[in-house]
Amino acid sequence: MTQGILSRLGFNDKSKKAAEEKALGIVKRPVVDKKSLAFDLFTHISYMASMATAKASRDVMFRYAATLNLSSTAYFIDINTLVNRLKYDYSEACRAVADRTKDHAVSSLLLRMSGSLSSGEDEEEFLTREAAVMAELYRATYETGIESLRKWTDAYSALIVSAGLIVVVSIISMMIWSLGPGMILMTGTVTMTVAIIGSWTIYLAAPKESYTRTSGLSAPNQLVALKLFRYLVPVGFVLAMVTVMLTGGQLGVGMIILGASLLPSGVIINMDSKRLLRLDADVATATRMLGGVTDAIGTTVSDALGKVDRRSLGSLEPYFRRLEVRVRSGITPDRCWDHLIKESGSEMMERTINIFWDALTIGGNPLITGKTAAFFSAEISLLREKRSLVAQTFGYLTVPLHAAMVGLLIFIVNVMQLFAESMLSDTDSVDVSASGASIPDIASTSGFNTFANVNFEFLNIIITMVVVVFTIANAVAPWAASGGHRMRAGYQLGVMMVVSGVCMTMIPPISRAIFTTISAPAS
Repeated sequence: MTQGILSRLGFNDKSKKAAEEKALGIVKRPVVDKKSLAFDLFTHISYMASMATAKASRDVMFRYAATLNLSSTAYFIDINTLVNRLKYDYSEACRAVADRTKDHAVSSLLLRMSGSLSSGEDEEEFLTREAAVMAELYRATYETGIESLRKWTDAYSALIVSAGLIVVVSIISMMIWSLGPGMILMTGTVTMTVAIIGSWTIYLAAPKESYTRTSGLSAPNQLVALKLFRYLVPVGFVLAMVTVMLTGGQLGVGMIILGASLLPSGVIINMDSKRLLRLDADVATATRMLGGVTDAIGTTVSDALGKVDRRSLGSLEPYFRRLEVRVRSGITPDRCWDHLIKESGSEMMERTINIFWDALTIGGNPLITGKTAAFFSAEISLLREKRSLVAQTFGYLTVPLHAAMVGLLIFIVNVMQLFAESMLSDTDSVDVSASGASIPDIASTSGFNTFANVNFEFLNIIITMVVVVFTIANAVAPWAASGGHRMRAGYQLGVMMVVSGVCMTMIPPISRAIFTTISAPAS
């Protein structure tokens, strides 16, 4: 009796734990991404709720759930492994996996699932309720992330301005006293650190989700962008390096060339992101309408495709028209829907269609399945609209802010260098022997710095490093705020590199012309 009580309390199950560890240790599973786990769990529960409308067995539901390309799939693979290898029932397997995971949300969900399965509660009712709960939790988490993102984007602009002013003040301070290379290096390091921390904080604060398919780019325009990136960027990098060497270390022209090589692929993928947002907003209407028509006429989805008014599908109209043509040509429906997913290139389309189509293939109710899929996609689309309001404004602000700060830094350093050259030339032109007395060194006696001891070569290196860090940070921050494929970050980087390169190339001759005009004697 004592052993039974200890077993129930979990103090006498070392052999059981060892068997579980051995069974799960030889199974390959996807890596769990903590940032996207909430999104993937919401997808998984919606998928299983849709499958439950077909009154599918637990074996079918969990087996299908373990085939999805999501980070949360690892937990369902573990559940199936314990069922198949150790002959656990699904309730016990859910409990065992819940005990192993350190994520509270996953553990709580699996324990609730274990209790429902062991009590004999209807799976459809339980999963539908859990899908609604997960939607509420995901919405709250996402909106919290948006509010945090709004605060941090405002703070980032202030941080960049403050970091730039640190360098500006330190440079201007050289007119009063020579700060020395150590002080210049310290202020430059602080400025670069602030910029890096700011962009990294925005990356952490922004909600993480995929617009393009996580399995890889597949839409025609996405593949074109990928080819342009693979071909143009290496060529641009080589040309930029050659140009810098031929011009004697002039980095500005090289940055323009490398930035221009990033723009073609970036422009295409940026336009594709807008297309994906339109598709993702319309897929809820498409699945809801298709499920309703299928249920109303009592036929298959393939037949219902011809009954739907495609004009109401919005941006999805050409995609569903091609889908109907393929289905009527005798191609397997599964392949037709898979091709629709690949043709769209949208992660949201893939998840929504999986929720809708996989349930129908095992006999799910088309009306309820369509509503479940539409509910899932509509929730995500509405949250993305809220995020875009913050991200777009921040993205538009970053470009002029970057141009102003980089231009100001380069302009001040060039004016100082020109001023120092002018003072040295004026000193050399003074004829000391013309008078009987020597001219006192005002700079030395008063402490005022005449730039004679300023190492402008070292100062230019520090400013160049600051400009490069600002370029990278101001490219990463807007991309992290808006999300999307990594090539969108390449697009932002290309824009910032062109802006920085233009400033580094054009401002020195402009500042020299301005200084020459001001210092020229009146006619």
